[in-house]
Amino acid sequence: MENKKIVVFGCDNTGKTTLCNYIKDRFEKTHDVKKEYSDKIYIAKSIGPNKTVDEYIDFMKDELLNEDNVIFDRFPVIEEYTCGNVLRHKNIFEGELVVPFFKMVNVFVFCYPGLFNTLNWGEREQMDGVKENAVDLINSYNLMAYTLKSLGYNVIEYNYKVDTMYDVYKKIFD
Repeated sequence: MENKKIVVFGCDNTGKTTLCNYIKDRFEKTHDVKKEYSDKIYIAKSIGPNKTVDEYIDFMKDELLNEDNVIFDRFPVIEEYTCGNVLRHKNIFEGELVVPFFKMVNVFVFCYPGLFNTLNWGEREQMDGVKENAVDLINSYNLMAYTLKSLGYNVIEYNYKVDTMYDVYKKIFD
């Protein structure tokens, strides 16, 4: 069976990194049970903001064409369509053919624990503009999840207040 390419996305403070770590750890503990996939899995972390289109494309190609299972903790195309449009009023992928990147992903996991939980920052630092534009960012991520789902992509919604990480894991690998 083909190895999984998993994209975890959502606004800051929605449990993305915690979920990515759980999926990786759970897979490493149980991969011997199922021989359907390679026993290797890793998290592809964001290469950060302010990169060129070519740098983001090379990153996505390298990770998506890798033979291992890959969990993306953020995905450049999604980040540009959401954060880029909201925070900079510009999406650097505009006009670029990005559909092939979406088609290479097996499952998208949209993290959204509701408005109240997302906006409960506590003492967490955020990138400039995130707190001030949080509602617009949340709406943009919600629209992205809806659009992916309506286009027929496999989208799992994860709300850490309702769903267990194990339930998400099972939806991905069962």
